[in-house]
Amino acid sequence: MIERNLGNIERVTRFVLGVIFAAWALSQPSMNVIEWFITFVSLALILNGIFSRCYVWYLLDLDTSSRRDGAAPTTIC
Repeated sequence: MIERNLGNIERVTRFVLGVIFAAWALSQPSMNVIEWFITFVSLALILNGIFSRCYVWYLLDLDTSSRRDGAAPTTIC
């Protein structure tokens, strides 16, 4: 599992945008390919916001979290 790489502002922004996109897509009278794609993307944004991990940021080696000193991540059970 990858370590956390999203900061709090980005987490909240992703979560809120995911909820807005999901509400819009699911409120459409008929779901076509675009609405299903937006629903999938909104689910990914919501999960990014909840778990503060982004695989795209991981692949691009980006880290917007406040922990930038290179210290080992702490494990919370």
